[in-house]
Amino acid sequence: MPSKAGADERTIVLTEDLHARPASALAQTAAAFTSAVTLSYGSRTVDVRSVLSLMSLGATSGQTVTLSATGDDAAEALTALASVLGG
Repeated sequence: MPSKAGADERTIVLTEDLHARPASALAQTAAAFTSAVTLSYGSRTVDVRSVLSLMSLGATSGQTVTLSATGDDAAEALTALASVLGG
């Protein structure tokens, strides 16, 4: 649900560990959008365009993460990224 114009957030339960392959797929998907997108896990938040940052979160299958996007195509970005994560 948008909290303000151009901003959106989505909570997802991971269907697989956030290792190199899914992190790379997320970063590549995020690159297609102009919105700023972050992923939060626990107390940490990282830029989705950084594969190493995503992997450093250590998020594993069954854990809950939160995608946040701000920008003109935020809703579309979140839909695409949630699909990559299986949410």
